[in-house]
Amino acid sequence: MTRPWIVVTAIIGVALFEVAAYLRARDFMLVAAGVPVAFALCCFVWVLLRPEKREKEPADEMENGPAEMLRHWYARAEMLVDRADGSRADWDRHLRPLLAKEFQLSAGLRVSKNRRAMENAGIHLFGAELWRWVDPADSALRDQNTPAPGRAALDEILSRLQRM
Repeated sequence: MTRPWIVVTAIIGVALFEVAAYLRARDFMLVAAGVPVAFALCCFVWVLLRPEKREKEPADEMENGPAEMLRHWYARAEMLVDRADGSRADWDRHLRPLLAKEFQLSAGLRVSKNRRAMENAGIHLFGAELWRWVDPADSALRDQNTPAPGRAALDEILSRLQRM
């Protein structure tokens, strides 16, 4: 983007040199007009060659995209792990839906198709004690007094899902 002051300065300079050259010496009119044009051209080239300081654009943010995304993912994972030590309501609100969805995707089962088959597969994979923390139907969102199973149970559930 050219700066408007460069163009305005060049036009005013040409006009002043033309007037001065016309009044003083008509022989130097071409040289007098060339000085401001050369100045404007030099300024234009200088503006084009120097890097402009722009505000961050979405393209600039995309360059840091993977690192930024990894940082956000890590922060979210830490937050979810912290929920494992909270109340049952925290577990049911934040962890249970993720674990149940991951189990359904890994097993290829859907609750809407065959609830009993999904429950049997869950008990078989996790055992009755851990399945109650993954089962999407066993949610108690208002139970603020009962503690969540903790990080050890979350780790065991995740390792069993990984082995699946």
